[in-house]
Amino acid sequence: MAGENPGLGDRINVIEDEMEEKPQRRGRFFSERVARILMFIAIGIAALLVSITVSVLTYRFMDRGNRSRQFPVLSEIYETEVPDYAIWSFLSDDGYDLRAQTADIEQFTVSARIKLGFDSNRYKELNGELTAKNDALMDTIRFYFSQRTREQLSDEVAIKQELMSRINSLLSRGEVEQVLFLQYQIIGF
Repeated sequence: MAGENPGLGDRINVIEDEMEEKPQRRGRFFSERVARILMFIAIGIAALLVSITVSVLTYRFMDRGNRSRQFPVLSEIYETEVPDYAIWSFLSDDGYDLRAQTADIEQFTVSARIKLGFDSNRYKELNGELTAKNDALMDTIRFYFSQRTREQLSDEVAIKQELMSRINSLLSRGEVEQVLFLQYQIIGF
């Protein structure tokens, strides 16, 4: 047996030992990475179901005493009507007829007819103050419109609130509670 290589038999034994030690992976349907991804998806679905269940139960618990869905009865003291305001029209019957240019690069013209409303029962001296400050009020309103772009002037409710705030900052004997636009247009050329 002089021609035999003694190391060859040892190698065959080592390879057989390694094959016996390695676990057989033939029983797995998918890899470990896919199993982790599916595990995270399952955890996400479980968390979503728990949050939906908690939300539904909380809603039902909070709403269980109000099954009739009827509006509460208001007391007679509570007034839902808007009071009749005295209308001040900038010393003209038609109201202040405003014309101003916007602050846009391509300027637009703002055309508006404005009147102001206030509670004459609470503010008895306000009519006289508005008359005395007529020019300052018209300038404040014109300046307001000239400092805004067309986009900023698209929300009419916000404009009325801002104008009311600016006008009331000029007044000392009361406050304006309504800004009325009889006409409001932004015209481009």
